[in-house]
Amino acid sequence: MNRENSPYKVVNSEVHHIGRVTVVKDTFLIDGEQYPYTYVINKDSVCVIPIIGDQVIAIEQYRYTLDKWLLEFPAGSIDDGESSETAAKRELEEETGYIPEKLIYMGEYYMNQGISSAKCDLFFAICTERRKAHLEKTEFIKTRLIPVNQFEKLIYNNQFKLLIGIAGWNKAKYMGLV
Repeated sequence: MNRENSPYKVVNSEVHHIGRVTVVKDTFLIDGEQYPYTYVINKDSVCVIPIIGDQVIAIEQYRYTLDKWLLEFPAGSIDDGESSETAAKRELEEETGYIPEKLIYMGEYYMNQGISSAKCDLFFAICTERRKAHLEKTEFIKTRLIPVNQFEKLIYNNQFKLLIGIAGWNKAKYMGLV
């Protein structure tokens, strides 16, 4: 990682590749004292807010880390050499079977920048066609269609908790997409 803008002087760095993530423990030198700083390097990802007609396409996905089923939008990692737009289309089709007729880029967001490099490109998708979903063996996902005029209630009732999705929904409203 290029650190030309960093005010920190790194005196030691340990890198550990563990499954899907890389954990880094750097040691900084500030005024003669050493300070540890641990963070995670993640692959960049995408999140898609899809609609079809007057319905939001959401997913319920089992999240092992929380031992809960959560209501979310389709999302996933960008493969090496893949554009974020291609990844958005791929993730949407893999997780729901829906194909975007129109894909609108809504910006890049950082998920937890204090401890992670995770960058997420956000898209809005207008869908008109559905094929078969192609879930990975480790994915347990149910597709849900929610009327657009009822979706916001799920946010306010704390039933939709995906922060990138909430920020994206608000941006989509601001852009006049919903």
